[in-house]
Amino acid sequence: MTTPLPRSLDPAQGELLASYLLRLAHQVGISPLDLAHRCGLTTGTVLSAQHLVRLADHHAEQIATLCRLDLAEVHALTLVEQAPSYAPLHPVYLGRHQSHTTMANDGWVFTAFSRYCPDCLADTADQPGGSIWPGSWRLPHTFLCPRHQRLLDWRCPQCQAPAFSNGYRTDGRWRPTQLTPAPRSRLHPARCRHRLGTGQVPACGYRLDQPSATGNVPTAAMAHTQQRLTEAARSVAVQDIGSLGRPTSPQRFLNDVRAVTLIICSTWPAAAETLRDVEHLDAVAAHADTRNRAATERAGPPEGGWLARSVDRPPGDPLRAAALMTLVVRILDAPDGQTALARSLSRLPSNSAAYRRLQRLTPHCSPGMNAAIAESTPLRHTTVVGPTPLFPQPPTHQGLLDPNTIPCPLPDAWARPLDELKGPSAPLRRDAAIRLLQMTHGGSRATAARRLGMTPGTLQSTTYTVRTWQKIAGNADAYQNALLRIADIAAAAQNGPFSSTRLISHDTD
Repeated sequence: MTTPLPRSLDPAQGELLASYLLRLAHQVGISPLDLAHRCGLTTGTVLSAQHLVRLADHHAEQIATLCRLDLAEVHALTLVEQAPSYAPLHPVYLGRHQSHTTMANDGWVFTAFSRYCPDCLADTADQPGGSIWPGSWRLPHTFLCPRHQRLLDWRCPQCQAPAFSNGYRTDGRWRPTQLTPAPRSRLHPARCRHRLGTGQVPACGYRLDQPSATGNVPTAAMAHTQQRLTEAARSVAVQDIGSLGRPTSPQRFLNDVRAVTLIICSTWPAAAETLRDVEHLDAVAAHADTRNRAATERAGPPEGGWLARSVDRPPGDPLRAAALMTLVVRILDAPDGQTALARSLSRLPSNSAAYRRLQRLTPHCSPGMNAAIAESTPLRHTTVVGPTPLFPQPPTHQGLLDPNTIPCPLPDAWARPLDELKGPSAPLRRDAAIRLLQMTHGGSRATAARRLGMTPGTLQSTTYTVRTWQKIAGNADAYQNALLRIADIAAAAQNGPFSSTRLISHDTD
């Protein structure tokens, strides 16, 4: 039975579990690894990074008992609670299961290091246990501190290693990501924990809460971009957000961000030729240049962060990330955004890795993004792009929806997007239930209708009515958009923010 500690700490607003463990360990005078053992997070010497994302119920209960906290306070220390609409944190993402290893290696889930604001660390250095590391600093799209109006830092000024990381080997590969680096070290949370060598070499120990001259002042566009991305990640699933002139869910907007990032970096400088008025395009060019270098040229410690090595991952350097994300949001928000996308997409080779990755992303993007891609590339011939005017409905939500909980007809709470269409209400609700079932695992309309208990006559009548209605100009687009919104509402209703079990799947990708 877990015995509560004689004294504990209250978590700070937005604090990450790793930060809380560092502060509490420093407060009670033990190592973070010893504290993790008492919390039941590990029995060995490795602290799994999966606890950054979500906590299993038994882990949360043990932490709550040991640290004298409420369960809600414990779960609030995880990224999935702090960013409920950030789709990469879901155990099923882009139609595939993610193991915790896959998550740790995917630059869109969380960074292998932590960006940081020296001023924030200094402001909280005298708090019980020491400085606080917010969870938002670990999200790839976070690049500035709105409180101090500065871009975040990402390297230790002394050892030049990425902050809050295990660093990388001589060949440039990251050492395995852990919940906290150097967990045996008893250091103030503001000190750099990077070990300059291997074995028993002590951590760097430099105080990261010292004034820094590297934090650039963000432009107004960067501040707007950061606010836009942060609000989307923190939104609830049923809220609408605009993308390329059409409403969509926060999750699909953030998938649009990833898709546009992929398109820009794979076809650079096509976007710059269209949007010449965007600031700091030189920083985007530097990132694209780093990404496009041959593998042999990129050996050794990475110049712009290891994340820059993949075809679509954002850069580690906050200035480059700010410039790239600002360009991405500029495209998604601007009336001429589709023009910029069309120019870039026209230069995307169909035999490239970027093209294949875009095919995988497209079914999970917004209707506006689907329409833009369908008009600009031959992707529509090889994958699901844009509205499906008639049938069938592709299995885009495998693992995200439980087919056994899809009712027919749809309940009012799910059917709100259908009511906005001013179409044949009852047939649309029956048809939407069929399509939701097809979204979960594919199959024919007849099979889905039988599973929902629909008679052949009802299926025939529903199909005829909906088919006729969809042929009216604009209805097919509107219906497909509504179906995507319903799927997001249904997933949120079935699973809470993302998963009622709070466990990361260990299925392989």
